[in-house]
Amino acid sequence: MSPHDNTTSPQQPDRGKSATELGFFGIFAEILGSLLAIIVGVRFLVGDMYIVAIILFVVAAILLADMIRRIVRARNRGRATSR
Repeated sequence: MSPHDNTTSPQQPDRGKSATELGFFGIFAEILGSLLAIIVGVRFLVGDMYIVAIILFVVAAILLADMIRRIVRARNRGRATSR
């Protein structure tokens, strides 16, 4: 009897890391991190340090894209388990 027969968990450990490994905390942390990067980027933009501001805006965009990827992946995983 394998451990997969006795579990009700939708996560499959042998399939790799799950989309919701950090749960809502990871999504919340990415939102806060991107907001912080945008706020600091605006401060550098006002202070005429354009290169640092652009780098911070790119970091914020990457965090937001990863957050969206996590949410979509978690929703798709939830739909697949409910079938």
